Amino acid sequence: MKGRLMFTLFGSVIVVAAAAVTTYFAWPSSNKEGVHWPEGQALPSFEEPAPTLDLMYTTDNFYYQAEDVSLAHKTGKADGDGWLATAGSDAPNVPMLDITNQTNMPAGENKAIVNMQVDSFANENGVVAKLEVLDQEAGTSLASLDISNWDFKLPNASQSFELPFTVAEDGQALEFRVQWTGKSTVKLFDIGISWALRKDENLVFTSLKGVVNKTKPRLYAFTDNVNGSTGTSWLTSLGLAYKEEKDNWKLLDKYRSEVSGIVVYDDSQPDTVNLATTIAGLKDGIVAPPALVEKLTGDPYNLPILEDLRGDFASKLDVYEYMLEHYWPKVTHRVIIGLDPALKSYLRDYAMNLTAAVVWLNPKEPKESELLDKFLTDLPYGSGLYMGWWPDEGEGVKKTSDFGLATVASDYSSNLSVFSGTTREITVPELPKKPPLENKIYVSFILSDGDNLQYMEHSFKRFWDNPDRGKVPLGWTVSPLMVDTMPGILDFLYKTATPNDALISGPSGMGYTYPNFWKDGEGLDNFVTRTNDYMSRAGLRVLTIWNYVKGEITPEAANRFAEHAPSLLGFTSQFGTGKIQVYKNELPGQELNVSYGSAESDLTNGIEAAVKKWDGESPVFAAIQANPWQVSYQNFVNAMDLYASNKDVVFVRPDTYFQLVRESEGLPIEPNSSTK
Repeated sequence: MKGRLMFTLFGSVIVVAAAAVTTYFAWPSSNKEGVHWPEGQALPSFEEPAPTLDLMYTTDNFYYQAEDVSLAHKTGKADGDGWLATAGSDAPNVPMLDITNQTNMPAGENKAIVNMQVDSFANENGVVAKLEVLDQEAGTSLASLDISNWDFKLPNASQSFELPFTVAEDGQALEFRVQWTGKSTVKLFDIGISWALRKDENLVFTSLKGVVNKTKPRLYAFTDNVNGSTGTSWLTSLGLAYKEEKDNWKLLDKYRSEVSGIVVYDDSQPDTVNLATTIAGLKDGIVAPPALVEKLTGDPYNLPILEDLRGDFASKLDVYEYMLEHYWPKVTHRVIIGLDPALKSYLRDYAMNLTAAVVWLNPKEPKESELLDKFLTDLPYGSGLYMGWWPDEGEGVKKTSDFGLATVASDYSSNLSVFSGTTREITVPELPKKPPLENKIYVSFILSDGDNLQYMEHSFKRFWDNPDRGKVPLGWTVSPLMVDTMPGILDFLYKTATPNDALISGPSGMGYTYPNFWKDGEGLDNFVTRTNDYMSRAGLRVLTIWNYVKGEITPEAANRFAEHAPSLLGFTSQFGTGKIQVYKNELPGQELNVSYGSAESDLTNGIEAAVKKWDGESPVFAAIQANPWQVSYQNFVNAMDLYASNKDVVFVRPDTYFQLVRESEGLPIEPNSSTK
């Protein structure tokens, strides 16, 4: 393509240049701060995050990270995600971690959970560390625990040790100490503190975030998934400043004026948590556990009770029938949220930001399924979204497919309101030059599950930050919905991608859906058109389509993608045969040779099968997809290295791969072009 081409889609101006594609999003502006959700936009835009975010901890336990240099260490050194004390070189019999003057633990029964490891088992057992909880003012021990070398089940594997203790009154000054004896090399990861109301408090502060970030993102949640994966690295990568607040109640002090009151749920009917979240989103309230009502309504907060749900419902179905009658007419019908009521944080704040209904209904249960249908039938066929997750993946995605909707896996998403407010300018690099088509065995690897927004927020970055990234051509599935929910992250991925990294769309475009089961062809056409639009904005040229984990795509559904997604180079479907078919003489689709690999052997077996199939007279194409939960980046590198000496096996990115497929099938290399 030469020169510049400018066109408008749903209020967006997209500029396509020869060297790169820069997408400038010009959504209609609003006269006031807050969430912007223009017609035609799948999910809303948020205001730019505050210059300095308040980082709050909503982990199930309150954590002290051992590598935190602001804490006292008398021996050892920082070592990645922990603090290392090495036998024979570091000073023994002093604290490797000493945390003083901690006043934010509530009165009552508490528990310290210490996560640590030893490097090896000693020939003779001995104490390697002593854990202590002290009353700092009195200088007395509240609890202590000696940890011996043989208490560990495995060497070089993190293990948890629990130490119960009692706090006499709120505000009591505590000290947490890990004394190292020097008898074994020990790595300390963190100390977690748990108390009875910790999860209930997390619900309070997650819903506070739902109120505060609706106007402008100012709160960032450090959840367990963040703690276990990315930490604050996304904030660093995106240039977002933050300030830690370890006492969440101080944040309620700070933002009290923005909260209209509390909605009290009934802890004897767990699903009232979802009803309370729905109501709180409409009324700018926070969700209150019964045990915290007195604290929230008393000084200094003096929050009024907006609605009290205690004692009103006899069953789960009663809760959602009430929601359907009284609140469903008042909330958005563009999106519905599915959250297990036991999940007290994560996506709840985003549900409130969108003023969306929150439900947890199981399609496998006939009465629940019948009630769920009453909600889903009101969502727009072809564009409605079900965000969150399901009690059962297959049944849930099939249910939304029946209603012309897509599921967006996101129940453990932690900070969509913050990421949605990042830059909407996405610079897409030019595709690499296609190599000449030869009689070779072409292999393309795909890393699955990128449609999952919580995976993109959390575990994905550990893959992306691998220092070896770029050694192997790889298709990284992402969601086109990142254009709305994580535009800054999408732009960061392009800016840091190597020539071997290709971003492609996860299933099945604008959300996880099974196109085979859509009953309305025109509705599916609309879904495919929106998918093509968003993939174009995101710079994605290859699509993965699922119909269950191992299901093939019907010709009828595939033809609709060929007709209404003209930007696609090609698509993959599951089934596992490797069969390639061209639809409407325009779009090649391939049933993956390996549809959802779970081990390095799945990668190598897929390649070996293609090698055996090859006759040397014409090219063979093997597309191999693996899941990120069981397959590592090194597995991909190892599989490629195994065939390094075989010059007939060529590894290429998925976009290059489908250009070669197109050429082998006599199609133009670029869709809507006569160039072959």
